[in-house]
Amino acid sequence: MILSFEELIVQCVNDQAKVHIREAVSSYEAGAYRAAIVSAYVAVCFDLIAKLGSLASGGDQDAVALVDKLEKLQEQQRQGNPQAIKGLLEIERNLLEDFRDKFDFFGHQEFEELSRLRADRNRCAHPTFSHDALPYSPAAELARLHIRSALTYVLSQPARQGKAALAGLRAVIMSPYFPSVLNDAVVRLRGTEIGSAREPLVRAFVDDLVFGWPDPNSPYHAHDNVLVAIEAAVELNRPVVVPRLKTAIEKLAKSGVPDAVRFSAAVALCVLEAGEQVDEATKVVLRTWLKHETFEDKGLAVKSALRLDWWHASALDAMATLNANQLAGVVDPPPEMITRAAQVYATATNWDQANTLAASIANPLADRLSPDDIALVLNASHNGADLRGSHGFREFINLLYDKNPIDNVALEALFDEHHLEAYKRAAQVLED
Repeated sequence: MILSFEELIVQCVNDQAKVHIREAVSSYEAGAYRAAIVSAYVAVCFDLIAKLGSLASGGDQDAVALVDKLEKLQEQQRQGNPQAIKGLLEIERNLLEDFRDKFDFFGHQEFEELSRLRADRNRCAHPTFSHDALPYSPAAELARLHIRSALTYVLSQPARQGKAALAGLRAVIMSPYFPSVLNDAVVRLRGTEIGSAREPLVRAFVDDLVFGWPDPNSPYHAHDNVLVAIEAAVELNRPVVVPRLKTAIEKLAKSGVPDAVRFSAAVALCVLEAGEQVDEATKVVLRTWLKHETFEDKGLAVKSALRLDWWHASALDAMATLNANQLAGVVDPPPEMITRAAQVYATATNWDQANTLAASIANPLADRLSPDDIALVLNASHNGADLRGSHGFREFINLLYDKNPIDNVALEALFDEHHLEAYKRAAQVLED
């Protein structure tokens, strides 16, 4: 549901800022769009300065320092010191950056929207910023967007110590006692600030996690708990977190930084709702990454990629590159991956390799091989692969008898077809 301006104004937390945003709305309704944009930005500045005072009273040292500087400059201005104006303008000019960097009040999207408001306010209020003979004439839609951004991202939000909240959340997630099971992680995070947080803190928390993992300077760098924390955040606030993850995946993938691309893929595969929505450029990057990368968990990545329609075909291509170690790490592999395991087993060139492959991929999957998979292995056993005579191959045959759903008659027909009569159970008994 889209709230009206009046409904949003009611939510404003600062009365002085409320006066200025009402002026912005009145100007907008009168068709004075330049005045509307200027008043909207003035309302933002009044509100952020009021929030500085609230943060300072709560003990935030960065806020205390800024408030002290502001009060000294205001006193100098009252005494007629012309240099004070320069300092006051500098504080106003840096308000957005200070609230982003020092207090984590804004996420990336909020900061970008408010930066556009500031830039358009300058174009509206300062003739020297115009390169044309005609004055800047913003569209009604632009003025409306800026008023809504001011109300949604600043004026309706309470003062909070976002930086302190994020630091506390980092301590929780990096703790050795943070749960690795999703349901438990959801319960743990629900008991923190994020459990009842408003949207800006949720978005900042998601950004901190996603952009922190590939960043060597972040406490979250390559931390094992980050992915489960992201999944838990989705469960706690899906409508906010999933779109945020979609945007983050796109930014990481397009960065070209190997760790960033790798983590963008991990998030896309972990949170399929976000992975389904990424743009075409990101899909190209992630398909290429899956094809060319070689890492221990590639089998798990391929299995997950099969669940995304846009990734399915290239995941099948990538499956043809999986080795035994990558296949062995996959629990409950899909049929295509079981066939790949049969293909890899069929490449054994000596008994040591045959025994190793049997133990890692063939025997654990013997109960799930299709008739075609079995035929592939049996054919290879007398057509290039050194399987016959290995202990692992005999164990493989016995497991086919005991666990594979093919009945013994059909199984032994395959043995006859591939000249393996000596491996029939009856022949083994006679041999013993």
